[in-house]
Amino acid sequence: MDTDDKLIVSKAFDTVSIAERQYICKTMGFLNPHQAAVVRREISRKIPSDIGVEFYGGYKDAERCLFICFPEYLEPDYDSIISVLEITARDIDKMSHRDYLGSLMGLGIKRENIGDILPLEDRCYIFTKSDISGYIIDNLLKIGRHGVKICKRSLSEITVPEKKTEQVRTTVSSLRLDCILSGALNMSRGRAAELIRAEKVQVNFETADSISKILSPDDLVSVRNFGRFKVAEIGGLTRKGRYGIIIEKFI
Repeated sequence: MDTDDKLIVSKAFDTVSIAERQYICKTMGFLNPHQAAVVRREISRKIPSDIGVEFYGGYKDAERCLFICFPEYLEPDYDSIISVLEITARDIDKMSHRDYLGSLMGLGIKRENIGDILPLEDRCYIFTKSDISGYIIDNLLKIGRHGVKICKRSLSEITVPEKKTEQVRTTVSSLRLDCILSGALNMSRGRAAELIRAEKVQVNFETADSISKILSPDDLVSVRNFGRFKVAEIGGLTRKGRYGIIIEKFI
């Protein structure tokens, strides 16, 4: 682990410790997918038996998630932990993710306090830690040069569109990373191996360190400049000794 990852893991253990000692629900800031993967890996076998943990960002499949720790008898109140702010404006179609994030950072808000930002056709949803939502409502008056209106919604009120995917069916000679990458992206195994060795490939948000890593169903693969795909299904062997697989590519 690098220094940043070690710091995140240390904070995660502190969060678990506080929840255990004080018998409260305790969270740490929103984690990006890589940070969440590191925390999952490092603490999975070290959680006290009476402490529950969750990674939750306000909706299913959120990319940025809070690490939430709580005594097992205590059900987290998610609406008191995460707020979703709905932004509307006359020219909202001219605003990008970068515009929203830049305006929030301009208020002096740390990135760890902001979860996913979801620009939609006629509105934008911003997920935040609940304790800063009032500050944002009072102070975020413009996104760039455009005036905006903000209202707070409960998590149950909103509907987040599912991510669009397309299925690719292919066969591979092996379940190794380089083979599946080759089949999913329609490139040679040599080219796939080059991308892996150049550290441009992540599996479940951690940099792949071996071309021979074996993939399993639900593994998520991210390739710099090529996007992401999930191993949706691995079938049996064909008559020619190849595996039939289904890939879900995010579009």
